[in-house]
Amino acid sequence: MIGSLRNKFEHFKVSEKGGRQLSATLPKLLPAKDLDRSTIYKYRYNYGVNLGALFVLEPWIFSKETVCTVGGKEYDSEFDAISQQLKKHSSEEVAKMLSDHYTKYINRIDWEWLSKDAHITALRIPIGYWHVEDGKHLDSLPFAPLRKVYELAKPWEKLAELINTAKKMSIGVLIDLHGLPGGANCDSHSGSKSGEAKFFHKEKYMTKVYKDILPAIIKTMTLENENVIGIQVVNEACFDNNPKGQKFYYSEAINTIEELQPGLPVVISDGWWPQQWADWVKEKDFGEIVVIDSHVYRCFSDSDKSKDANTIIKDLVNTVNFPREDADYTVGEFSGVLDGQTWDKTSSDRDATVQKYVQAQADVFSHVASWGWFFWTLQFEYGDGGEWGLAPMMQKGNLPKRPQGNDLRIDKKKIDSIIQEHETYWNGKGKNFEHWRFEDGIKTAVDDMIAFRKFDNSLIGRWHSWKSQRRAEYISAKKDSEFMWEWDQGYQRGLDEFNKY
Repeated sequence: MIGSLRNKFEHFKVSEKGGRQLSATLPKLLPAKDLDRSTIYKYRYNYGVNLGALFVLEPWIFSKETVCTVGGKEYDSEFDAISQQLKKHSSEEVAKMLSDHYTKYINRIDWEWLSKDAHITALRIPIGYWHVEDGKHLDSLPFAPLRKVYELAKPWEKLAELINTAKKMSIGVLIDLHGLPGGANCDSHSGSKSGEAKFFHKEKYMTKVYKDILPAIIKTMTLENENVIGIQVVNEACFDNNPKGQKFYYSEAINTIEELQPGLPVVISDGWWPQQWADWVKEKDFGEIVVIDSHVYRCFSDSDKSKDANTIIKDLVNTVNFPREDADYTVGEFSGVLDGQTWDKTSSDRDATVQKYVQAQADVFSHVASWGWFFWTLQFEYGDGGEWGLAPMMQKGNLPKRPQGNDLRIDKKKIDSIIQEHETYWNGKGKNFEHWRFEDGIKTAVDDMIAFRKFDNSLIGRWHSWKSQRRAEYISAKKDSEFMWEWDQGYQRGLDEFNKY
C-alpha cells in the first residue's frame, strides 16, 4: 500500500514533513475586557447542529422534494441524480428543483426555537465544491458538466442569506467543505460515487481547492461575517497510515486561509486516528489555529454491532479518548442511533437507554472535545428523524441545553480559598516558589470566562489554543520562569472550576 501511494505522488513535490509551516502572523488576543464578538464566536464551546442535506444532497434525509429521485429511482450521489434529471429536463427546470429545495429547507428552520429553546451556538453547514460561487470554479473538475444548473440554482446566495440570518440570532456558522473533487472518502456524500477516494492522490484537485476554491469562500463568505467560526477543509478523510497527500493538502489549505484571514479556525479530519493528527498538528506548530474533527458513531462498525447498548455506553470514556493536551477537537457529527443488532442484544428500555447514551456522549465530549459538538442532523423531509434528529433528542431531554443568561458571578472568597489551598500544599516542599503566578493564572481565567458569558452565556472553548496564547502573552509581560507551571495550574484550575454551567 505504501509503495502504491508513493507512485501516485511521484509527479509532484511534497516535503517529508508534509507541506509548509504556518507563514501568517496570527492576531493577538485582546484582554478580557476588550474581547469582541468575532473572537468569542471563533473560540466558544459549541452546542451545535448540522444542516444535513441542505446543499449536499443525501436521499435518506431528503429525496422526493429534491432531484434525488428520478423516474421512481433514488440516486445516492448528487452528481448521478442531477445528471439523470438532465436527461429528462432542461437545466433551468433542474435548477428550479434545487432552488425550491434550498428555499423550503431554509424556510422550515425554526430560528426562535434554535436560539431561545435549544440555545444552539452554531450550525455546521455541509457544502460541495460545486456550490462555491454558484459553480464558478468547476473547470477541470468532475462537476464541470453540471455548471449551468448551479449557476441558475444560486446556492451561494442562499448560503449568504443563511449566514446573515444566523448572525441576527447570535448563531455561528461552520462552513464545511463536505464534498471535494474526487472525494476524500468513498461515500456518496462526497457528491459522487466512484468507490474510490481520489482527492488526496491528485495534485490538480488539491491545488484547485487551496488556490481557487478556499480563497473564494473566504473572500465572499467569511471576511465580512463575524459569525463564520471557521472553514472545515475536508469531511471524513479516509484512514491512511502514511497520509502524505493529506498532510500536503492540509498544510497548503491552512496557509492559504491564514494568509487571507489570520485567526480563522481551520478544521481538519482525524482520519479515524485522533492521535495521528494531534501529533502532526503539534509537529507543525498549527495548534493555535487548527481544530481536529472526529465523528462519533456507534452504529456502523461490526465491532459496535456485536455489543449491547450498555456496553457501548460504558466504553465511551475509553473509546472517545482525544488527546486534549495536544490539540483542539470538535465532534462534527454524532447521533443517538445504535444498530438493530445492538438493540437485539439489549434488554433495557429503549427510550431510557437512548437518553443514557446521548447524555453520556455529551458528557464525554465536554471533557475532551474543546470546541464542542454538532449533532447530526436538524431536519428531514418526513418526520422528525427520531434518534437522528436534533428536535426529538432535545425535547426528550437527551441532549443538554445551555442555560439562558449572560452573566457569571464568581465568589471572590472561592478564588481566595483555591489560591490559599495551592500555597498551603506547596509551602515547605523545598523551594522558593512563585505562587503569585498561580494567582495570576486563575484570575486571568476568571476574567476571560466572565467576558465569554457576557456574550450569549458562552463558555471558553478551544482550550489548547486559548491557553497557549494567553500563556505566551503572560511570559511576554512577566518573563519566563521555571515556575510557569504555577501559572499553568492556576489557569487550568480556573477553567476546571468555573468554565461550566
